[in-house]
Amino acid sequence: MTMVKIRLPEDQLDITSLNVFFDGRPVVSASAAVIRGFGGELDDLGEALREYFVEGASWCRVGDDVHTVTADEFEVRLSSSSGTSGWHVDHFHAGWCSPEGKLVPEDARPQYARYVDSKRRVRESCLEGEDLRAAAAKGGPPRVDELVRRHAARLAEWYDALDELLRAVTTASGLPAWVKPVVRSELLDWHRTREYLTSAVLDYHHGDPGPRPDTVFGNLCFGFSTTAVELMPDV
Repeated sequence: MTMVKIRLPEDQLDITSLNVFFDGRPVVSASAAVIRGFGGELDDLGEALREYFVEGASWCRVGDDVHTVTADEFEVRLSSSSGTSGWHVDHFHAGWCSPEGKLVPEDARPQYARYVDSKRRVRESCLEGEDLRAAAAKGGPPRVDELVRRHAARLAEWYDALDELLRAVTTASGLPAWVKPVVRSELLDWHRTREYLTSAVLDYHHGDPGPRPDTVFGNLCFGFSTTAVELMPDV
């Protein structure tokens, strides 16, 4: 069994020695996250890649990339490895079998994949008042200001990524039918994250922010004295 301790420059490891090929091209590198997912056991990774991308297995082409197609929350992806003629393995943080993924037609998958990658780079965890108080304890008001500004900037980048997706899939006839439910789902997630930020700031500066929505399976949920009302997307 081949084991590695993960200390990777640029979040990658050379796995050429596993001798895995797809479409006549070698799989030459893998991300740290993929390696960690196999506990650092490269032999297990190599065996899995051969199973994932064998002829007849459940995979699809997304532009120049190749993705597994499973019911998981993320897929394994082969993309061109920079500076080589081989493949790089990483995770694609969405699923083509998810409710949103199923709606995306094959010819729009590259645009949607770019959006998912952009969101992954900028998506922050939901901020709460306690996070700001912890930041203040460590670095005072400047640390709080830095944290809030970073989250606000990331939200703006995320929104820009959604805007880019909409521009990329808009046709002369307007938006295709599949776009609205997909973007609405993403906007619910964006709105929830932004709402957490504004409530955290209100909590930090003025105490209890008062009634605010919670989330149930990613949807906004408003609690009342006798029940809870979930804001479901209209799909």
